[in-house]
Amino acid sequence: MLQIAGLEKAFDGRPVLRGIDLDVAAAESVALVGANGSGKTTTLRAIAGLTIPERGRIVVAGIEAIRHPREARARMSYMAQKAAFPDTLTVRETLGVVAKLRRLDPRRVDIELADCGLEEAADRRVSTLSGGQRQRVALAAALLPDVALYLFDEPSANLDAAAAETLARRVARLRAEGRAVLFTTHVVADVDVLGTRVQHLDEGRCSEAAAQAEYVSTFAARPAPAWIDARRLWRPIAGAGAGTAGPR
Repeated sequence: MLQIAGLEKAFDGRPVLRGIDLDVAAAESVALVGANGSGKTTTLRAIAGLTIPERGRIVVAGIEAIRHPREARARMSYMAQKAAFPDTLTVRETLGVVAKLRRLDPRRVDIELADCGLEEAADRRVSTLSGGQRQRVALAAALLPDVALYLFDEPSANLDAAAAETLARRVARLRAEGRAVLFTTHVVADVDVLGTRVQHLDEGRCSEAAAQAEYVSTFAARPAPAWIDARRLWRPIAGAGAGTAGPR
């Protein structure tokens, strides 16, 4: 569903992406992890056509995204880290605008309002919502289109436990339907719950962890970033005696 090869991007002469190679297949949900400034958001924005790389190739569902951006965007949906919506519109109106722009059946709005737990807030203005509720709106807007690839930038930010469960359920449904998902995160639990595979970005280069449960080993040669919660790195080994633990 997604193939990236040799992706390079610089800002003001400073390289951010240094030849990234990354694939996401159908029914996969790939976690893109790395420290702040490693290029995670830039990678997603390049795929979505919101920033133009200097070099590289991006293919979305068989479409060359750099050469045919409109056709590629029609096959993906992007949830920004900080989504901005018109404050004067209600939640229902906001999703209605997205549905109209994407040429979707307007009945999908009511479906997403229910699925994302927004029914009670449907007729409230976006300006009155909490940060967590705005994040639910952003998630609902991203899930409205029926596309091949979904891009989520820090999707669990500001979500409460119930909304986080909704996110996990919807990502699992996307995988079951054969969709591809690429998401960035600083939350270890997101990797466990949402991801089927892990890619690590470091100094503008991408590498794959040996296994989902071992992605922390990519930091073995340096101090672990602050976003890694060391309490989650160990778990009991099946069949071992009490108190025995092993790396996750």
